Formats: sequence, structure tokens, C-alpha cells
Amino acid sequence: MNGQVYFLTNGGNETYDDVRMTSLEEAKNLAISGRLDGVVSEVNGIFRNPSVVRKIKESNLSTSILPF
Repeated sequence: MNGQVYFLTNGGNETYDDVRMTSLEEAKNLAISGRLDGVVSEVNGIFRNPSVVRKIKESNLSTSILPF
């Protein structure tokens, strides 16, 4: 079975002890190091830091946005 695996982050909308949950850049780094397919972020995290989407794409990862 082949499926895609993404790291889910809120992109900094809430504060967590785990920096990967509060930073799109750290979520990207984890996805790269873990050989994941991409990053899923809550939409407001993308609005706060839209340039990171380009960095994620340049890293050959895909990005999905959750509109909640």
C-alpha cells in the first residue's frame, strides 16, 4: 500500500512546547528529515508566513492547507 504522509502543523496559531507545531519552517525541516511527502497547515499560519510555501515547494514537498 502506497500512501502519502504529511506532517500536520497549526503554523503558529497556538503555542505548543513542540516547535514543529508552531513553526512552518520547523515543520518543513521535519518533513525533509523524516522523508515525508509534505506539510499540512492551518490556513492562518500560511497567511502569517506565505513565503514559507515557496520554500516548502522548493524542497520538493507538497503543501496542503486546512481552512479552519
